[in-house]
Amino acid sequence: MLFAGLGRSALAWAALVAPPSPDGLVGFTTEKHADLGLSFPVPLGYEPLPTQPDEAWIVLAYGEKLPDERARRKEIRPELSIAWIDHVPDAPAIAPAPGEGAGPAPPASGPLSAPPRPVNSLERWIERCQPSWQLGPAVEGKEREGWRSREHTLVPRRGAEPGRGGWVYAWSSARRTIAVLGTCSFADLKEQVKLWRTTAERMQFGEPEGEKLESLQKLYAGASLIDPARRIDVRRKLVRGWKAEDTEHFIVVYDTSDQPLVRKVCRDLEALRGKLLELFPPARDVQAVSTVRLCRSRDEYLAFQGSPSTAGYWNADTGELVLYDARRERKEQVGDDSDTFIVLYHEAFHQFIHHSAGELPPHPWFNEGHGDYFSGLVMRAGSVVGIGVNPWRVEAIKDAVARRATIPWKDIVRCEQKAFLQDPLLAYAQSWSMVYFLRTSPEVQRRPEWARILPVYFDTLKSAWAEELARLVAAGQGEDKLARWQAGHAARARAADAAFEGIDLEEIEKDWREFVLHVEPPRKG
Repeated sequence: MLFAGLGRSALAWAALVAPPSPDGLVGFTTEKHADLGLSFPVPLGYEPLPTQPDEAWIVLAYGEKLPDERARRKEIRPELSIAWIDHVPDAPAIAPAPGEGAGPAPPASGPLSAPPRPVNSLERWIERCQPSWQLGPAVEGKEREGWRSREHTLVPRRGAEPGRGGWVYAWSSARRTIAVLGTCSFADLKEQVKLWRTTAERMQFGEPEGEKLESLQKLYAGASLIDPARRIDVRRKLVRGWKAEDTEHFIVVYDTSDQPLVRKVCRDLEALRGKLLELFPPARDVQAVSTVRLCRSRDEYLAFQGSPSTAGYWNADTGELVLYDARRERKEQVGDDSDTFIVLYHEAFHQFIHHSAGELPPHPWFNEGHGDYFSGLVMRAGSVVGIGVNPWRVEAIKDAVARRATIPWKDIVRCEQKAFLQDPLLAYAQSWSMVYFLRTSPEVQRRPEWARILPVYFDTLKSAWAEELARLVAAGQGEDKLARWQAGHAARARAADAAFEGIDLEEIEKDWREFVLHVEPPRKG
């Protein structure tokens, strides 16, 4: 049996109508699967086959019923499978550099192998999951309500089972491909293809149950959650197999069966948000719900535009924080299972500050430095109990200070993103240590002019940006991208001016170096 071992989960047999089927097809029974939004005729001589729990694409499988007498059974059993292929994007040809929207670079622990390309088309699915076949020439079929169809004979490749023939019929829309794939002996192929083609051509498409607007509106009707429209939109666009969990300020979408992990992510996000709200009060009341996407693997993360050099990123354009469960995949390399939460806390800061600052990113030293600072979050029973040393940065900055190879404060505090990324590993490590120094050093607490640097910077950034935006709107340039970029640059410059006014940068830099040399790396395990 070729396909029975490929399915994700054994879906219930849904033969709802006895022969003949409602559409007048004699010899078929109509199946309706509301969860998939699919309805199609199945030959009466077929029965459902179980699928495996870890199958990612085949949603339904059938085989010709086996006669009780073995002598009457065919040498190769005819089988029919329905594959569901979401059109997830390819990773970009050029990965984004680390920075806001790209996440902290993982610790150096040897290169990771390049992941396979995501399965997002019929061709990719055949290549990855049916390697003993290749597609024959396409025969274009019907087009119906945004779905285009094509038919292929499957050509055996090396390793194919002798005597087995195959055929596939695929319907494709903007969002996904539904493929009907059948195999049997070459001797039976012509006869079986007539049955399979009826199944494929008569397939009807509706909204899957989880994407229906009415159902989702009912789900949120009695809930006092902010931005239900955003939450509904997120759920309607879920890739098959993904689930979603709502919290007060977040919607977490995930593709993992690790429920304790999902619960911790949800709990920690809300706890961190409370801490951030104390330190960075928003410019205005924030009513936007934040989306967090937790991928099951690095391969899946890269399919959602993740960079190979990162384990998470914040995308301000889509309003989505994306990461993957790096704990198991990286445990053998780094000996620590905390990477997932280091990334989560870092990117959650970026997500929060985007809204809190009025959608203007601060200077990179402030932005990435705080992202890495909050990566050291210590949680207990769903509450923030402290903020420790970032394990990814401490050794790098201690080494740079010892070699006197750091970036002068007078330069880094005004550095914009492009220049900041000239040496990202040093820039990230130094930014973390500067923020850690300004928030935890006893000497800073004794010097009011130093202790005011961070709050003055942020308060000025908000007010300066609001003034710049008001000026643009008055000049009719509120949506002019170049004008907004220039205004953002000016607002950041005003924030840096106010924060470091009267500060002897050489003096504070000297104290910072001494502080860094005495920071103890966190204990492993």
